[in-house]
Amino acid sequence: MTRAGALVLQLLTAQVPAPATPPAEPAAATEAAPLPPEVDALYRLGVAFLGQGQPKKAVPPLKKLLEKAPEVVAARVALARALRLSGETEEARTLLDGSIAMYPEESTLRAERGLLARVMDETDVAISQYSVAAELSPKDAELQFNLGEALHRAGRTDDAIGAYQDALQLDEKLTVARVNLAKALAEKGLMGEAKETLKEAMQLAPNDAETHYNMGVLLMRENDLAGAMSAYQKALELQPKHAMAHNNVGVVYDGLGQHQKATEAFKKAITADPKYAEAHFNLGLAYFWLGENLLATKSFEKALLLEPRRSSGPYTQLGHLYLQQGKKDRAVEAFKKAIEVSAEDGKKTTEAYQGLARAYLAQGKVEEAVATLKKVVEDFPKDAAARSAYGDALKAKGELDGAITQYEEGVALSPTTEARLALADAYAKKRVGAKAQPILEAILKEEPGHRAAKLALADLMLSMGRYVEMEQLLKPKEGEQPEVAALARLGIMHSRMQRPDKALELLEQAVKRDPSQLDARAELGQIYLRGGDAEKAVRLLGDVLVIEPRHALALLYTGQALYRLGKAKESEQSFRAAAKVDPNFAEPHNALGQLLEATGRKEEAKAAFAKAVELQSNHEDAKAALKRLGGAAASAKTP
Repeated sequence: MTRAGALVLQLLTAQVPAPATPPAEPAAATEAAPLPPEVDALYRLGVAFLGQGQPKKAVPPLKKLLEKAPEVVAARVALARALRLSGETEEARTLLDGSIAMYPEESTLRAERGLLARVMDETDVAISQYSVAAELSPKDAELQFNLGEALHRAGRTDDAIGAYQDALQLDEKLTVARVNLAKALAEKGLMGEAKETLKEAMQLAPNDAETHYNMGVLLMRENDLAGAMSAYQKALELQPKHAMAHNNVGVVYDGLGQHQKATEAFKKAITADPKYAEAHFNLGLAYFWLGENLLATKSFEKALLLEPRRSSGPYTQLGHLYLQQGKKDRAVEAFKKAIEVSAEDGKKTTEAYQGLARAYLAQGKVEEAVATLKKVVEDFPKDAAARSAYGDALKAKGELDGAITQYEEGVALSPTTEARLALADAYAKKRVGAKAQPILEAILKEEPGHRAAKLALADLMLSMGRYVEMEQLLKPKEGEQPEVAALARLGIMHSRMQRPDKALELLEQAVKRDPSQLDARAELGQIYLRGGDAEKAVRLLGDVLVIEPRHALALLYTGQALYRLGKAKESEQSFRAAAKVDPNFAEPHNALGQLLEATGRKEEAKAAFAKAVELQSNHEDAKAALKRLGGAAASAKTP
């Protein structure tokens, strides 16, 4: 599974202080006279509830206060804050907008409106309100900081840096401004300045957990895992429930390949913040690397439940897991969702499209897979992986020429071993051994122990009848136990060499050790047929076709077995299916020709034999049959 998005670092977190608590002695906006005792008491009660973290209880006394003394600005600020914290954001906005219209010069109202705008994702409003508030109160460092944070969120990094610097000139001990200044500098690529800024913050506030956490992030970006771990652990000493620090400890462990320790760290992050979607996602990845796919799936699903539109990464990972678990329909939906989200966030990549195509192929929807990848290659012509996936889909459709073109483009873009193996396989299926062989031999020269290349070369030699070379290639070293894939191929080789007893022993051993060796199971069915047990052969070949309905060899052998059982019509259908699945395979045409000749369909038989000779010029049986029937061979294709 491709690890797209992987473990995401939470970069320097903005710690935004709320506007200062309204003054204990509220003043009227229009007069300096002291307020009546009952009004003052209502105000103090509301502020007390706010201080205790009970904003809903603060709302009634503050509303009653405004009924009695609507001119008290501090009460308006306090009520707006209570409404915001209670989730009544629309009511808070109505109150603040009306209050600002009445008292446009009151910076506290504008500061609270800026904070409300940030909560409601009204970035432009937040910048506007904080800007005016900062002009009205030019000595207020927190207002300058909040203006910088709003600018930062809007992507105006240079302006944000200026505002953070202004805040620090007003209050050099405003640590959060220094931390966010470091973040902005890092985003500009000024890593050295960012680290120096954080060091200054540590000197001024050595017990500030956020500063140590963010230093860890910078060190992580420089691949200093040990330094990052030390910084995160310091942050956790100061703030044991710092969820993002726990998360990034997990990131470090994951980077070191210690996935079990990573899961423990991510679980601590989730304990500290159960709604932390990033930690759930990262936990899913850690479980995946441990092979715990069911737990990984649950973690990804939880991450998406918490943040259904956070990014395409979790949907893509979930799609891969669903595919591994055989949940094809769910995989399709997950990949489609990943594509939808990536289009919306402007981070379109090819991985989700490739996953969707693989899911379509698993469903047997070859046309949908081809159409999906055709569009991807058009949009990303330089993406080697997309080219390779498109080649796979075309190969599944039987369009080998198109597949070869895509594989060749992919190899030109990125000549990886996997890309070259795919190209060699397409050449082999096209029966162009002269092009497949040099690729495989080159891979084995570079990587002598490359298993897939060795097996692919053995398959090529088997198809070309080069049995001695094949046996030498697969022969295990003295004292070594032959692997099951090699056993299967050697068994097939002996079968083709008319050594049924030796073939039977090897094939039965291979199938017992690994039932997924479908070629071996098909060849074993053929041996049973040659031994006179056509019904047993049909049963075994039927099992192969249940797993892989497009298995050309099993279709061919099934046709032969059905013919032996006197089922000529079903036999013909099986031969034609084999020829359709593998258009470059000569033997189904030869077998079909034999059946057609035996049933008196001479002209059709001649055409079938001619096709076999066209595909394989050295097919002696087909050539002899064609001569016997008085037909002429087409220009032959050399394998």
